Amino acid sequence: MTDNKEKTPMYKRILAWCGIVILVGMYLFLLFEALTGSPETYNVFIGCVAATIAVPILLWLLIWSIGALTGRHTIASLDPMSSNKRHDRFGNVIHDGEINTVVFDIGNVLVDFSWREKLVKLGFEDRMIDRIAKATVDSSDWVELDRGVLTTEEIIGLFVENDPEIEAEIRRAFADFTDIVTKRDETIPWIRSLKAAGYKVLVLSNFSKVAVEGCADAMKFLEEVDGGILSYRDKVVKPDEAIYKLLMERYDLIPEKTVFIDDTPVNIETARRLGWKGIVFKSREQVIEDLTKLGVKY
Repeated sequence: MTDNKEKTPMYKRILAWCGIVILVGMYLFLLFEALTGSPETYNVFIGCVAATIAVPILLWLLIWSIGALTGRHTIASLDPMSSNKRHDRFGNVIHDGEINTVVFDIGNVLVDFSWREKLVKLGFEDRMIDRIAKATVDSSDWVELDRGVLTTEEIIGLFVENDPEIEAEIRRAFADFTDIVTKRDETIPWIRSLKAAGYKVLVLSNFSKVAVEGCADAMKFLEEVDGGILSYRDKVVKPDEAIYKLLMERYDLIPEKTVFIDDTPVNIETARRLGWKGIVFKSREQVIEDLTKLGVKY
């Protein structure tokens, strides 16, 4: 983690030295003009005064522009209330409380896993939906879809092996993954409010590429978070400790300052085993109450 002892970034030091050299050079020139009795001394003096005001302003604008373009906190950032706080290497405020990072699961936490609704829309009756579910979403093969190692066709093949008699129904049910997850309107405001309060917000989820691509509207919240891991990208799934450790390494997380929110208890157990705080999601209201108990204020 970055702390206050970390060296000032090179570009800031270069800019500071440029400003110092310009100002010192002008005042030395003013001194020379004054000692030689030059008639331009007054004009040089006025120029020095103007430069003393203009150079810091120009440097501030340049540093502010760099921060705005890179998304990093700088001394010129328009958040003076956090200027005396520690920031991580990404420019995010390191929260002073017990918790500084909130990690969310996605399915049935930030979005709804709406596979049943999707099958209803396709015209399947309840008995067939239950049978399809047993061969697919409720099978141990579903996690392989999230792992991202096999192709979608290979995964469908595994589903079919689970119940060959309904091959046609399985293939029709998962001909595409459009709307297999649906958005929750409160998700983006929730993320924004946590970030505005200075918390780093990440995601850690078993999630497939086809679901991300097929549900673009529901997944727009990914543009709001500070990062995270979707299992298909790194070929590792929860509750394997490896995916949690990868997140910690990638985002410099301090376990005891990290809280994980997931609707699956076994995933929370792994997080707690690694020193994280954990909340089993049952409802947004319940999670907000549990976060408050941990000192998360936003």
